[in-house]
Amino acid sequence: MPAARPGEPLPPPPSPLVSCEPAREPAACIRPEPAAPGAPGPVRYLPLAVLSAAAGLDAGGVAILNSALPSMGARFGTSAQSLSWAVTGYALAFAGLLLWGGAMADRLRRRRVLVGGLVTVAAGAVLAFTAPVFWPVVVGRVLQGAGAAVTMPAATALLTSVYADGPMRSRALGVFSAAQAGCYGAGLVLGGVVTGAFGWRWVFALQALAAAATAVAAVRWLPPGARHRPRPLDPTGAGALVTAITLTVLGADLAARPGGGPLAGATLAAAAAAGCLWWRRGRARGGDAVLLDRDLLRLRGVRTAALVAGAFYFCVTGTLFLLPLYLQQVRGMSPAASGLAVLPVSLAVAAAALVSGRLMRTRGPRPLLVSGLLLTAAGVLLWCAAGEHSPYAGPVLAGLVVTGVGQGLAFPAITVTGLRDVPERAHGTASAVTATALQIGSGIGPTVLAGIAQSVGTAVGGGLSLPGHHLAYAVAAGLLLLVGLPATAAPARR
Repeated sequence: MPAARPGEPLPPPPSPLVSCEPAREPAACIRPEPAAPGAPGPVRYLPLAVLSAAAGLDAGGVAILNSALPSMGARFGTSAQSLSWAVTGYALAFAGLLLWGGAMADRLRRRRVLVGGLVTVAAGAVLAFTAPVFWPVVVGRVLQGAGAAVTMPAATALLTSVYADGPMRSRALGVFSAAQAGCYGAGLVLGGVVTGAFGWRWVFALQALAAAATAVAAVRWLPPGARHRPRPLDPTGAGALVTAITLTVLGADLAARPGGGPLAGATLAAAAAAGCLWWRRGRARGGDAVLLDRDLLRLRGVRTAALVAGAFYFCVTGTLFLLPLYLQQVRGMSPAASGLAVLPVSLAVAAAALVSGRLMRTRGPRPLLVSGLLLTAAGVLLWCAAGEHSPYAGPVLAGLVVTGVGQGLAFPAITVTGLRDVPERAHGTASAVTATALQIGSGIGPTVLAGIAQSVGTAVGGGLSLPGHHLAYAVAAGLLLLVGLPATAAPARR
């Protein structure tokens, strides 16, 4: 979850291959490795702290970079659309490799997979820290996205195996979720403070140190996990799926650039061909699903959740990429001040998510989903009223609070909708479909909206103009309403 994307309060969906099918693969079922019941409290919670830190690196790693992006762009003289690849490259690798990461967590020793992902995140941060020009930063971010795609399924699977069913697992899942929301909010502030005090490079240095420390703690405090009997994995089919996702995001970026239409068309055609190849090779010998059971895509709830999640995070991630640029380039805020200015969205998400859990039981997911989409779009549209000198307590703050409440209501409803009519044994894979669609939206949103804003013209200092920001916000909100609301028209069962 996938990486919590901006403002996302819930834990990522389980690894696509975490759930087991006893009738077909008895040796692949997870056998819980609970902490010793009589262990002292600190010892019992140390694995939870390590796993929460691993999950928080994804959510915090996205947020901490937002406030550093304008300084990075000024250092390298990079346009806003090229700068968006520091976000898009991460989401692209995360989306493309998430299902593969789940397969690794199911087939190999999970602690080894987790540590390998953390080391990859640290290596990407080191590459970005030492980058002499901008594009090595993008390569470093791609490495970090690949590491997070491996880390998140392994962390989720380890959590459910270390803490057995019961109150302890419920508490552990709550802490796991809260850690991600807390790390996102802390990242917004910390990114601005570190950038203002030491420079944008030290944001990556901090990420490298945190990933390395978490990897060491994982070796010390987590069980190695059992190595399960390998199940067939078709490299050609899996590679075709990863290629299709990657080329889709790349094609959207090219389409948003001036004169990029022909190349974008060729790229999207190649993505369609890769998708067709995956569809034809969607099952391994014996009828077992490879990375994603294509039959799930025939269920209405799965399709609805994937479509809404993609549009939802296109809007949310894209506009939260642009907002710090507006605050720093148009309003002249410092990186630290802009990080603090965006913090209310995280607080609003967390508060609304607590309420949505109770409402879901009585009203079902559809009212919450519709309300969340409307509020998110309304909050983004409020930013269209923000001027160069308008007070922060006006449209900017109001938009942050309103869109935060909308996110907190919508995301749990998207998750529940994606599991509608899905057999329990396939919940992990169905959740992974939603998470992958979410990451595709997160990857496309920043680059497309930056291209739209840049098409209006640039400001005096080379940044995006105020009319460009307004147009991008309006397009993001309009797309969310045009795609999201029709998709939720069919009544959803509770």
